[in-house]
Amino acid sequence: MRIPVNYISTLLLSGMALYFCHVSVEQTFARSQSSSVAPLMKLLKSGRIPAQRQGTIIELICRKGNQDDLGYIWEQIVTDKLKGEMKEKSLLSLKEAFQNRKIVPAGSLNGIGALIDEKPPLNQTAVELAGLWKVPSAAEQLQELALSKTTKNKLRIAAIDALVSIGGPESIKAMQELTRDHSPNEIRYLGAAALVSLDLNQAIDAGLKILKSKESGDPTPLIAAILDKQGAADQFASAITSQKISEDVAKKLLRHMYSVGRSDKLLSDALSKAAGMAGAEKKLTDAEFKQLVVDVISKGDPERGEKIFRRSDLSCMKCHAVSKAGGEVGPDLSPIGASSPVDYLLRSILYPNQAVKEAYQTFMIITTEGTIVRGIIVDRNEERLILKDANGKQIVIPVDDIDDEAEGGSLMPQGLTKFLTRDELIDIVKYLSVLGKPGSYAVRSKPTVQRWLLMKNIPELILSNENPDEELFEEHVLRASGTEWTPQYAMAAGLLPFEELNSLATNSKLLLQAEINVTEAGSVGFRINSATDTKIWIDAQALEPELENQIHLEKGLHKLTLLVNLENRNDRGIRAEFYKPAESKASFTVVGGK
Repeated sequence: MRIPVNYISTLLLSGMALYFCHVSVEQTFARSQSSSVAPLMKLLKSGRIPAQRQGTIIELICRKGNQDDLGYIWEQIVTDKLKGEMKEKSLLSLKEAFQNRKIVPAGSLNGIGALIDEKPPLNQTAVELAGLWKVPSAAEQLQELALSKTTKNKLRIAAIDALVSIGGPESIKAMQELTRDHSPNEIRYLGAAALVSLDLNQAIDAGLKILKSKESGDPTPLIAAILDKQGAADQFASAITSQKISEDVAKKLLRHMYSVGRSDKLLSDALSKAAGMAGAEKKLTDAEFKQLVVDVISKGDPERGEKIFRRSDLSCMKCHAVSKAGGEVGPDLSPIGASSPVDYLLRSILYPNQAVKEAYQTFMIITTEGTIVRGIIVDRNEERLILKDANGKQIVIPVDDIDDEAEGGSLMPQGLTKFLTRDELIDIVKYLSVLGKPGSYAVRSKPTVQRWLLMKNIPELILSNENPDEELFEEHVLRASGTEWTPQYAMAAGLLPFEELNSLATNSKLLLQAEINVTEAGSVGFRINSATDTKIWIDAQALEPELENQIHLEKGLHKLTLLVNLENRNDRGIRAEFYKPAESKASFTVVGGK
C-alpha cells in the first residue's frame, strides 16, 4: 500500500507539533512549579503596590516563594530600597522562611554585615539571620559583639548563638575567651553553654570551674544547654560525681532541671547527692497515701500553701496561671479545687506522669543535629512543627530536621517534691483544693489586676522628679524595652505582696505597671487599696494620688503605672481593680498572662 508523501509530511509535522507542544507544557509547568508566587513577584516588581499593602505581599512571598524570590527581597533590603519598619518586617519574614522551610535567599549574603551595624531592633534580627544562614563573612563582627563589654545581653546571646551555628575553630576560640576568669560569671556561663554544641568536653570542664568558683551566680544557661544536647546530661552527671560542687549550686541546677520538666535519672541522682538530697524516692503505700489525704483535709493551711506555691524554687507559676496570671503552659488552676478531689491533686503532684491530659501531653523531639526539644505540640503541618516549652516559648522545628520523636510524659517532673517537707506538701495541696470554691479563693469575677510588670531599674528622672515631663515619662517608662520589666503576680485574692518585692526595690521604691485593653471607648474607673506615698499615671497623664479615679479612655491598650514608696508603709501589698462607672459605654479587659 502506497502512502502519499503529503500524508507522511502531515504526520511528521503533527508529531513534531505535539512534541514541541508537550515540551512547552512541561517547561511552563516547571516554571510555575519553580515559583508558586510568580504573580505576586510580578506585582511587587511592577512598583504599583500601595505602600500599605507592600508588607503583606512581601510576607506572602517569603512564606511560599523559592530562593530566587527571597533573593529579590534580600536585594531590596541590602540596597536600602526597603526602609524603616518595612525593612524590619521583611527581615523577620526572611527569618520565618528559614525557620519553617529552611529557605535561604539566592545570591551573596555578605550584605548581612552592614545590617549587623544597624540600630536595634534591626541588628538583632540580622545577627540571628547570620547564624541561621551560617554566613562565614559575619563571624568577625559576631565575635566582636560576643566579646565586647558594652554589648546588651540579648544581642550578646544572639551573637553567641550565631557563632555556634557557623562553627569552626574561631568560634571555639571566642567561646573559650568568654569563659576566662576575667569575665563576670554571667558571661562565663554563656560561653560555657555555647561550647556544649562546639566541644562538649571543654564545655563541661569550663562549666565545672565556674560552678566551683567563689560566687557561682546563676548557672541556668549552662544547665539549659546541657539538657538540650543529646547525651550531654549523662556525661555531665558523670563529671559531677567525680568533682565536688556545693550543695547550693547543686540545688540551683536541680531546680532548673525540674522547672523545665526534665528528670533524667543519672543527672537527677548526681545532683540530688551533691545537694544532700540523695536517696531514691519511696513510693507511698496505700495507707500512707490515704493518711496524707486525711492530713490535707484536716491540717492543711491554704494561706501557707499559697506562699509555698509562689516560691521560685518550685516554679509553679512558671507553668500555671491563677486568675489568668502566670504561666500559660499548664492549665489555669483558678477552678481546680472546685472540680478535683484532694486525692487527685495529691497524686498529680507526687506522680505527674500517671494521668496526663491529652492537651498537656509533651513530646520529646531529637533533631538531626542532636538537639533535644521538649514541649507541647501547638501546631503541625508538612513543613514544620511548633512546640511550646516549659517557659511558654514557641519553638519552630522544620520537619526535615526531626530525627526522632516520642511522647515525653508531663512537663511537671517526677521528683519536684524533693524541695518540700511533708507539712509543706500538705499545705500546698490544701491551697489547690480550695481554689475555685466560694470565699477568698473563688474564681475572680471582678477585673482585678493579677499580672503586674515591675521595672528593674527605675530611671533617675522618675525617682527624683515629683512631676516628670509627659514626653520624658513616655520615653523612659511607656516605651521602655520589654527586657526592663519582669512579671509579678498577685495572690488569688488580688493582693501583690510587698514582702516578695522588697529585694527588687530601687531606693525603697517600686515602679509597677498594669495593662488594660479597651475595646469600646468610654469612662473607666479604677480603685487601689492604698494611695499613701504613691504616684499614679494612666498612660503619660499623672493623676491625683487617690483611692479611686475615673478617666475617659479611647480604644486600644492603656497602661496604669504606680510609683510606690515602701518606706513607713503599714499595708501588706497593692491591690488594683478596674470598674465600669454608671452610664459608661466603655468595654475593657485587664491584661493577664505571663
